[in-house]
Amino acid sequence: MDYRKLLKIPQNGLGSLVNHQLGWFAVAASLPAFGMLTAFAVAPGSQMPEPAPAVQEITQRLALPDFKLNSSPTRYWREEPVARGETLSQLLHRLGIRDRDVASVLSTPSLSRNLLRLKAGATLSVQTNDQGELFAVRFLNDDENGEKVLVALEKAGERWQASAQAPETEATQTVRAVDVTSSLTGALARNDVPVEIRAQLAEIFSDQIDLNTLGRGDRVSLVYETLNYQGTPIATGNILAAEVEKAGQVYQAYYFAHGSEAGAYYDALGRPMKKGFSQQPVSDAPISSGFGLRYHPVLHALRMHEGIDYAAKIGTPVVAPSDGTVELAETQNGYGNVIELRHGSKLSTLYGHLSTFAPGLRPGKAVKAGEVIGYVGNTGRSTGPHLHFEVKVAGQPVDPATTALPTPGLTASERIAFRNDSLKLAGSLRLLRDIPVNVAQLD
Repeated sequence: MDYRKLLKIPQNGLGSLVNHQLGWFAVAASLPAFGMLTAFAVAPGSQMPEPAPAVQEITQRLALPDFKLNSSPTRYWREEPVARGETLSQLLHRLGIRDRDVASVLSTPSLSRNLLRLKAGATLSVQTNDQGELFAVRFLNDDENGEKVLVALEKAGERWQASAQAPETEATQTVRAVDVTSSLTGALARNDVPVEIRAQLAEIFSDQIDLNTLGRGDRVSLVYETLNYQGTPIATGNILAAEVEKAGQVYQAYYFAHGSEAGAYYDALGRPMKKGFSQQPVSDAPISSGFGLRYHPVLHALRMHEGIDYAAKIGTPVVAPSDGTVELAETQNGYGNVIELRHGSKLSTLYGHLSTFAPGLRPGKAVKAGEVIGYVGNTGRSTGPHLHFEVKVAGQPVDPATTALPTPGLTASERIAFRNDSLKLAGSLRLLRDIPVNVAQLD
């Protein structure tokens, strides 16, 4: 076949074909535009846009306010650790404090020289300005009774004033897990468990288990309060939860506060941990001051209150809470008329600020539970009529409200609150149980 014949298309035929195709293309291309024009022309309700409003520019000069810059130098606080053997004078000079300010601070009247002796590692706070002028110095120290006080030296005009008062503390929870290798006493000491917490622990479980019998493989877990001043621990509070594991058997105790009254310890089911004494030393008297660190109303310093105070009228009978023997009955400067009873080999009680003793009361005399031993008074270092009551275990003060006194039962509403509190604390104990003891020390 001669394909060349097929390729010979007449020119007029090709032109006709091209014109035909272009015609259709032009018609198709014009349709959208026509549709748009039509839609624009017939759209119902359409309006022409209104002309933009005229803009008028207004310029007005405003007077700037009269700024007065503070010309006095800015004051700021600095904190500095005390080096070993460093004196207050040396530390202030190290901070660049002017000599005359250092001399003024050291000559501040009405301040014990002992309070100016700094301890290595303590933190000293100073308030200065950019010129090195000193305005205040603050640091924690121990008073003559070993109690923590906040020493404050402050500039008032051209004179310096000094004070030593109880610091405002914040309670935080500290957890400890202690594995016993030989004795519990040694294990607690090696793990830096405070002496006050050790005494609480022994008394809490004294009706369930003798902690001195714990041996290798046994474990104790603790959640207790630490009182801090600006992040620095200065004292301990109550044990909040404790767990003792001995030979696979587990004992637990949880602290629960009864409103404004002192709290007590209960097991996981809400049952009292302590049977306590058969009765209170004074009947129907509220506790006006609890056990622990407090601001002393007479000495105006932070002190350890080693007992509890009962608010009662002068002459109210004071009775022995259980059988015992009179250890002393005498007059002292602090406690005034005071009685101490011995209950067994380790337990003793003390009764302070009495008005008088019961007739015939003397050291060595045996007394029965409920027997009157004296009467409420206001003797010694006291601000009003009350009974100061202490309980000691092996010579160590413990909280009478949570150890020796009869533990009150929980009401229905208290049981709900106790369950909520104990579940949270149980989570902390469970965490301590599941992690190695070398990492179970959290402050």
